[in-house]
Amino acid sequence: MATVIIDRRGTVLSHQSGALLIRAPESKPKTIPLRMISRLVLHGGSQLDSGLLPQLAEHGVSLLALPGRGQRRAAFLYGTGHGDAVRRLGQYRLVTDAGSQLFWAKVIVALKIGNSCRLLGKALAERPDQRLALRTACQQLEVMARQARAAETLATLRGLEGSAAATFFRAYAALLPPDAEFTGRNRRPPRDPVNAALSLGYALVHGDALRALTQAGLDPLLGFLHEPSHNRESLACDLAEVGRSGVERMVWRLFAERQLRPEMFSRENGAALLRKTARGVFFAAYESMAERHRRLFARAARLLAKACLEAAHEAR
Repeated sequence: MATVIIDRRGTVLSHQSGALLIRAPESKPKTIPLRMISRLVLHGGSQLDSGLLPQLAEHGVSLLALPGRGQRRAAFLYGTGHGDAVRRLGQYRLVTDAGSQLFWAKVIVALKIGNSCRLLGKALAERPDQRLALRTACQQLEVMARQARAAETLATLRGLEGSAAATFFRAYAALLPPDAEFTGRNRRPPRDPVNAALSLGYALVHGDALRALTQAGLDPLLGFLHEPSHNRESLACDLAEVGRSGVERMVWRLFAERQLRPEMFSRENGAALLRKTARGVFFAAYESMAERHRRLFARAARLLAKACLEAAHEAR
């Protein structure tokens, strides 16, 4: 199953005989059978025929519309999800049980810190000039991982997760070329090319997490590590934390290998934005590495769904 990315202003999308019909300016119309598509990603000023939407739902194709200039939030439309509401009843029970909530939150934080430490450990072989910064960060992350496993409250766990992220990004900055202007994580808006690339990658990972959760019949709004909040898919935020390291490694490699360069970004109202050439490089790199975390997300969602079913049956 393929991901189709539309990144050309003026493109018109519609449905024709079980296929996605793509009409791009100054190009011949192209069709792709909907049965071959799992995700449709839109960026820029595309036009969507309303008759296409029910066809996407019928074929289980999720739609992710990335935010344009002046917008902060992506839009996600689910493909056909799982119809077993009992899973959600069990999920509500797990989320509202303090012990279960802490257990699952610990799993998420342990995986995230472990991924960060592995990324920096692999970078040691390529960047011996940054040995001190990378080793120091790895040692600190290992300590935080042990503390996270022993945490007795969610507040303590969330504090450790935040500290681990700050430690990781301090070391991550040492891997990037000076002209990338990266000194730490910032967002809303991202103010430098690296943060712009990270934010785009994180948005795509979030969409992948949403798809995995809805297909497993789970409620993406109710998370464990991230508290429920208005208009936030907290469980998708939880799951996405585990997939972010793939984006971080990819972005590092793209800048280190000069596939992404500062001149491939523009500035607008303090925000760094990927130009079309940068987006082309980025989307191609993302798709080449995304299958790994998509498989991980699917397995994790199935495992959590099983736990939710068990919790629901125990309550009867």
